[in-house]
Amino acid sequence: MNNTAAGLDRLRITDDQIDAYQRDGAVLIRGVLSVEEIALLEAGLEEVQARPSAMFSRVAAADGTGETIVDQLPSLRSPLLQRLIRQSPAAELAARMMRVRSAQLVLDQVFYKQAGRVVPTPWHQDTPFLRVRGHDMTRVWLTCDPSPRDVTVEVVRGSHLWNVVYDTATMAASSSVATTAEGSAFSYTGIGDEARPAVPDIEAHRGSFDIIGFDVEPGDAVVFHGNILHGASGKAAHPHRRRAFATMWGGPELRHHQPQGHAMPLPGNEGDKTIPQGARIGDHTDAFPLYWRADR
Repeated sequence: MNNTAAGLDRLRITDDQIDAYQRDGAVLIRGVLSVEEIALLEAGLEEVQARPSAMFSRVAAADGTGETIVDQLPSLRSPLLQRLIRQSPAAELAARMMRVRSAQLVLDQVFYKQAGRVVPTPWHQDTPFLRVRGHDMTRVWLTCDPSPRDVTVEVVRGSHLWNVVYDTATMAASSSVATTAEGSAFSYTGIGDEARPAVPDIEAHRGSFDIIGFDVEPGDAVVFHGNILHGASGKAAHPHRRRAFATMWGGPELRHHQPQGHAMPLPGNEGDKTIPQGARIGDHTDAFPLYWRADR
């Protein structure tokens, strides 16, 4: 567990930035990673891309172009990404934004997009994919590549406060993105709850939503709420790879949720079926590892 405040001392996080996160649901924090940490991030992302786990998914356009690799919980097998989580200020940054005194890992993922065509990430909410429910949940999205807004995550401002858990399905009439391959240990098929409302067709009605996004440089962090609606636009051609590592953090009062079907795996060793429905994750640090806690 990283229990020092040294990482964030260099960032000078302000009350205005925390207020913006709480109000809007997303904020860009410049220079979260040091030069050494950016190199560590890049090496870890390349390590995971070269050896995908049994929980990987590959998505692409209908014609096979625009390949994106998504892999679940890469920090469990990548010493480089594990070191990055422990060394970087990501966990403390999440706790500060949530205004809580500790941060536990809920999920981490790699998103690896090759240069060339970029397929869009459909608008969605992370919540229905997860085994947790509550307000104290934050994503820290890091990239080692220049990521202009037109290929970077966007959010619907304030949608984390709508008090709605959507299904994983969308009202969009069609999508140009399809899953072309999956590992043997995880599938997106069957995640969600069709009794929940479908995600609105945000892309077809962008003018009706307050959408915000950011131009991101290597080492910056897009910090956004775990319940917010978000997505990323596609592009016919982009000159660089867009490699990202996204960690999801929870405060101690975030609650465990056991879905009827399956959901994202837990990052720790404790089997989720042994955790009572609605239990505080702060009481289950084996399942949700504790990476940062404020000094007492």
